[in-house]
Amino acid sequence: MAKTPLAWANLTHDRFRFALFVLGVVFAVVLMFIQLGFRGALLDSQSLFHDKLNADLVLISPNRQALAMPETFSRRRLEQASAVPGVAEVHPVFVSNGMGVLRHTAGNAAERKPSRGIRVIGIDPDSRALTMPELQPGAREVELLKIPGNALFDRKSVGFPDETEFGPYKLGVRTELSGVAVTFVGTVPFGGDFTSDGAMVVSTETFANLLRRPYTFGTPLANIDIGVIRLEAGADRRTVKTALKRELARGTEMPDVDVLTVDELMAREQGFWLNNTPIGFAFGFGMFMGFAVGLVICYQILSGDVADHLGEYATLKAVGYSNFYLARVVIQESLILAVAGYVAGLAVSYGLYLVLAQVSGLPMNLTLERCLWLFLATVLMCVVSGLIAMVRLVRTDPADVF
Repeated sequence: MAKTPLAWANLTHDRFRFALFVLGVVFAVVLMFIQLGFRGALLDSQSLFHDKLNADLVLISPNRQALAMPETFSRRRLEQASAVPGVAEVHPVFVSNGMGVLRHTAGNAAERKPSRGIRVIGIDPDSRALTMPELQPGAREVELLKIPGNALFDRKSVGFPDETEFGPYKLGVRTELSGVAVTFVGTVPFGGDFTSDGAMVVSTETFANLLRRPYTFGTPLANIDIGVIRLEAGADRRTVKTALKRELARGTEMPDVDVLTVDELMAREQGFWLNNTPIGFAFGFGMFMGFAVGLVICYQILSGDVADHLGEYATLKAVGYSNFYLARVVIQESLILAVAGYVAGLAVSYGLYLVLAQVSGLPMNLTLERCLWLFLATVLMCVVSGLIAMVRLVRTDPADVF
């Protein structure tokens, strides 16, 4: 039987209203995804450097709760660690977060923007202290890095590859770091975080010339930022870790160096930013606000729908259907809204993540864990809204409606 014009109008109205309902849920889902994405980017970006360490264990000052802190420890601790049974190699890593100021790389001085701080990492090119392919034995960059004044530029710094925050980049670019000439001879993949827009890798000799000798007295590399320890084949990491702690604590009331695994170091870094800075609180609160906004939107949608169909619900109650049955109908509608809104919101959020990652240089990762967590949050948000909207329906007396 052909539908009458009135039936078509009602069908079109219902579809339009459903689309508006879904858009409301999509808005809430996207809001939560963005807040969760920035929170995840905060944690992931702060551990990008740690994830590149080629180490079984690391040495670090107990006062250095975050990489951005300048706390160091004596190089003598590396010598002590090398004598512990089970230790195969020990290498120093130097990190400067505040002293390295890179001059904008534009060739024309009139086009140069103000100089910016950049994270500078100093390593022995032959140490394999970092897991990057560019720093493995036989790589072209390893030999070039041994030449004083050469550096590897962070190809994931903000804005790369067309125009970075530090200016245009290409092999052979010459600029200045803290007033001393440097030449870029390759790239490495790090990426920006909440304390720096990018990084550069130099040899320990270049690091000393750039950032230690001009500002320190005595031996410029006497203090270490991070010690990289690799163990002998078959050595038990837990046993060696305990032996290292005992050896490094000998003769001191308060140990001046911690022995950690890379995972423990990453967890400490992330915990500091999440629990000890306003950034972690801000994004956590933003996620809560996104959920609260979604709850209100869903409640308005479902309560409005219940009010529009109150006559039909009252009729069902009058002929004997229980409140439990009617609650199932409303919850089913909530679940349909949750699934439809989540799928559309996921698609929109994926596109926004790509744009934000490109613009900000932060690792906006749409992981399976985050997707599942947001799906459960969306379902909970819609179901709770549906249950609240049910209150009016439960209290409704069919006699009052008719």
